[in-house]
Amino acid sequence: MAPTPLQAMLGLTVLHRDLRGFVESLLVLIALLGAFAVRRRKRALTPTTFLLLSGSILIDAGSRFIPNDTVGEKVAVAAFVLFLFGLIRLVLEAIDAMTRRRRVHFSTIGKDVLMLVLWFAVLMAVLYTDFGVQPLSILTTTTVFAAVLGFALQETLGNIFSGMSLSMGHAFEPGDWIRSGQYLGRVKGIAWRATTIVTRANERLEIPNSVIAKDVLFNYATGAVRDEMKVGISYDVPPNHVREVVLTLLRDVPQVMREPEPEVFAWEYGDFSVQYRIRYCIADYGVQEYVRDRVASGLWYALRRHSIEIPFPTRTVHVRDARQDDEDRADADFERELMADLRQVDWLRGLSDDELRLLVPTVAVRQFGAGEMLVRAGEQGETMFIVRSGKAEVFGHTADGQIRHIAKIARGDITGEMALMTGEPRNASVRALTDLEVIEMDREGFTRLFKEHPDAAASIGDIIAERNRDRLEKLSSGATMDGKGGTHRWLLAKMRELFDF
Repeated sequence: MAPTPLQAMLGLTVLHRDLRGFVESLLVLIALLGAFAVRRRKRALTPTTFLLLSGSILIDAGSRFIPNDTVGEKVAVAAFVLFLFGLIRLVLEAIDAMTRRRRVHFSTIGKDVLMLVLWFAVLMAVLYTDFGVQPLSILTTTTVFAAVLGFALQETLGNIFSGMSLSMGHAFEPGDWIRSGQYLGRVKGIAWRATTIVTRANERLEIPNSVIAKDVLFNYATGAVRDEMKVGISYDVPPNHVREVVLTLLRDVPQVMREPEPEVFAWEYGDFSVQYRIRYCIADYGVQEYVRDRVASGLWYALRRHSIEIPFPTRTVHVRDARQDDEDRADADFERELMADLRQVDWLRGLSDDELRLLVPTVAVRQFGAGEMLVRAGEQGETMFIVRSGKAEVFGHTADGQIRHIAKIARGDITGEMALMTGEPRNASVRALTDLEVIEMDREGFTRLFKEHPDAAASIGDIIAERNRDRLEKLSSGATMDGKGGTHRWLLAKMRELFDF
């Protein structure tokens, strides 16, 4: 039997007849191993391609055993066509794999269109050269058949053409977050019949392309997606103060973009509150719910720290003041508790009860949520903090902008005392690692204490100077100081100047 078209294409005609069969068997084995290797891997190469190649070689090898030579030749031609189909598919899949490389999401429409065109060209060429079929007659027959098929499958064809339109029009790309009707998710792939999206609940949805083409499509892959929240604030709080608090909070949320800048609008007057609209932009819509949670949670802490009320409908009931004694006792207990917390600070431990009571009216208990900033490096520090519960991180930045961890602080630790006592800018930032409760102390209480008890300033200054000797030596390097207590005297001089005593 003469060599088959497939053997001629593979260059096996120069080999002996028995050796041809061995080589074909080896090629079948290689193709089957390729199908086995890619069967469960998410790659562009598919097992179907390798099965098509191995099957065509097997059919070609079996055609030699058909007794009727004419039938055998036709089977060999069919095997040749199948092999070309598999080869075209393999080449296109390899090109697709190289072009998208590490991209998880992709569209198969372009590849499939080219594959069908090449398959049709191969089929027409083989029918004309080996079977003598005229292409014009085939086109005439297929036109009639296509009209009947199109009428029967108009919905399916509508999905196909809609998919081609969406792919060529670049309405969205794989990986974009889109909303179509009630469906919201990240585009995973665009195929002939449907577009695949994955929702936030990790549900895989196949949306018919015609549904997407007919509906309004929202694409959130614009690089800056604006989100919005509404909150009601008490009429007693000035709008500019509310705006300052909210914008400071948004600066601490890393996913909120600096450009375009966040905006806070006093929008309308409600029955119980002034309604504010908070607008900010995020780069990735996939984190929209996470960012909204961060903003809403941080807003609760920020408003609570600044004693800003979020009003709600209330009913006022007038009752006689029968619990005044209980409230007085509770205030006294809270004062004793604060004084006990203040005595945990080594340089406040030596103060008498009367001296501590001068500080109590000016302290405030503040709450910070995990991730919120207590202080920022470079700011003018007018307050210090004593940790009551939770943990926080003290960090700075290197010359190249990298974050450098300095320390962790917990219950009883303090931060910000140097800036409070010297008026120097803060040299480090502090961020809450967990929900944090702190005592905040400002200069007002210390001004009252130092004016009534100047000797307390000296003892406090000595302890702070000893604890912060390295930093004080740098701060006082420009001043004329002699003797062992130079840094102590420099700190006391700064305190006298700052607190005016």
